[in-house]
Amino acid sequence: MDWDLHVAVTGASSGIGEAIARELGRAGARLTLVARRRDFLDRIAKEVGGRCNAVAHDLSDPARYTEWLAPAEAALGPIDILVNNAGMENTGPIAESSVDESLRLLQLNLHAPLVLTRTLLPAMLARRSGMFVNVASTAALTPTWFQTWYSASKSGLAGFSEALRGELRWSGVRVLTVYPGPVTTAMAERAYGVFGGRTGAVGMLPEGKPDVLARRVRRAIERGSARLIYPRFYKLNRWFPGLSRWLVDSAVPKPPA
Repeated sequence: MDWDLHVAVTGASSGIGEAIARELGRAGARLTLVARRRDFLDRIAKEVGGRCNAVAHDLSDPARYTEWLAPAEAALGPIDILVNNAGMENTGPIAESSVDESLRLLQLNLHAPLVLTRTLLPAMLARRSGMFVNVASTAALTPTWFQTWYSASKSGLAGFSEALRGELRWSGVRVLTVYPGPVTTAMAERAYGVFGGRTGAVGMLPEGKPDVLARRVRRAIERGSARLIYPRFYKLNRWFPGLSRWLVDSAVPKPPA
């Protein structure tokens, strides 16, 4: 595959987004990196080298979802691949969650990817080429207690992504839905703390690495795959949804008497 493509990666300043950006940059892509933290983006852009454009932008602000697109395309050409990766969690009991923070989560995890996709899609359809890579979660396959808002957002993104792939089947525009399970990132580390740390049942689950996931994302893009579930253990969530539901529900801790 010729990687002389313009790839925009949201949430590129750390974790999965950073790993994907580095992997595709090494492959030869022209990169637009989008996230809030300018210093992190500048460091990554410098290390990646080549044609890399860092854009400090808050994608949780509905009024500003798309304002970065035109300058990015002016700098590096039409966006060929959009990686909708930016996201946040607010792990914990829903009765204790902040409504304002939770609405911001929905805006970042769900609304922004949908609006960005809708904005870029007509030009891709006209070119009969392009791709959307939507980073959902295995929480979309088996929604998880203490992650109610997060599960809702990722279920929505996965549903949108899978439906869009079918709609665009004959258009030349492709859609890849990525379902990461636990992956070693700072965001995941915070979630582990809420679930009782790595010594409890949740901490015993298989955990992936961002760089391994990034390599698999690149290969899935090159193959034109419909979906990617990583680590592979979590394919059980798709193949055996009833069993996965029972296991997750059985792990809910009983409150003290």
